[in-house]
Amino acid sequence: MFSRVKLLSLLFIFFMIFCLLQILSIKSPSISYSPSLTLKKNPVHLLVVSSWRSGSSFVGQIFNHHSDVFYLFEPGHPVWMKFRNESSELLHYPVRDLLRSLFTCDVSPLRQYLPKGGNYIGELRFFAESLALCSPPACSAFIPSEGYDRFKCYHRCKDISLETMAERCKTHSHVVMKTVRIFDLSILLPLFRDSALDLRILHLVRDPRAIAFSRKYFDLEIEDKIVLRNEGDKNITISRVMEKICKSQVDINNVAKAAKALQGRYMVIRHEDLSNDPLQSIQQIYSFASLSLTKDLEQWAFNVTHEEVENYNGVMTFSRESSQVTQKWRTNLDFSFVEEIQQNCKEAMDLFGYLAARSPTEQKNTDLTLVKRKWSLV
Repeated sequence: MFSRVKLLSLLFIFFMIFCLLQILSIKSPSISYSPSLTLKKNPVHLLVVSSWRSGSSFVGQIFNHHSDVFYLFEPGHPVWMKFRNESSELLHYPVRDLLRSLFTCDVSPLRQYLPKGGNYIGELRFFAESLALCSPPACSAFIPSEGYDRFKCYHRCKDISLETMAERCKTHSHVVMKTVRIFDLSILLPLFRDSALDLRILHLVRDPRAIAFSRKYFDLEIEDKIVLRNEGDKNITISRVMEKICKSQVDINNVAKAAKALQGRYMVIRHEDLSNDPLQSIQQIYSFASLSLTKDLEQWAFNVTHEEVENYNGVMTFSRESSQVTQKWRTNLDFSFVEEIQQNCKEAMDLFGYLAARSPTEQKNTDLTLVKRKWSLV
């Protein structure tokens, strides 16, 4: 039988061995860490800011086709539709707050704007513009061999929950949204000071005369009333709307140049440059967004800007000779209307490198360029 002293000594030795083993196990190089504890690179958040009929849908698809990107088309639309009797100035604030939430994959604020409480993504009018929401694993109803069809997506994927949308958002390294509902960039400045965001602004502009021509063929009555609410919306004309839009594009650029928080996080690109040299422009856009350009994406960019396709159901599957599209206003608008737009948008045209047509002859002569080739913002 052990003596009391020997028993205590033995217990002490066992205790010391146990402690030593614990120390060695903590320092052991073979220990495995849970993936959830691994530090992950913060996602990139990018907002395409533009105006209606400026080609922003195409720019959005440049991002939508990249596998690293979770893309949303016009997330501010349900805000404007719910508060259609308010002004664009007032609606800036709920749109900004919604953008902030969606950039961090928080979809809960959407519920207060969607007509049926936001149970399903089908309540989002433009959800079918997002490849991430219309393909597996978010929506298993699509078979890769079928190809993509936005109408099929709408019917097959509309009952996906908003929670699934949030889950898919979190699996991408880039969250990109495009909006035509920001007229004052200073509203977004608090987001640049948000440590949870790596926000970048891609500002797309277009010749105001081409925008005015395109607006003639699209019903934007609700939007135009909201745009001109504070200016008096009884006499709404394209010319008046264009005057405010042009001013806002100048103001956006001025804020970007003045705000230190936007240095290196703001890029402006013209629709005409994208149309005339799509590959180079896409390379610049991807570089700004910290994305890589693959051979498949290069081929897609060429196809959608050089080939005419009759099927309009896919995401940007239709294609036109894009460099020719930019000139259509010159042969289809009355010169008196062109003069009016040029007068209302003179500051924007000077800033972004658009030259005035001084006569009907100059307007119709498409061999005469009215877009400065060598152009840069100082």
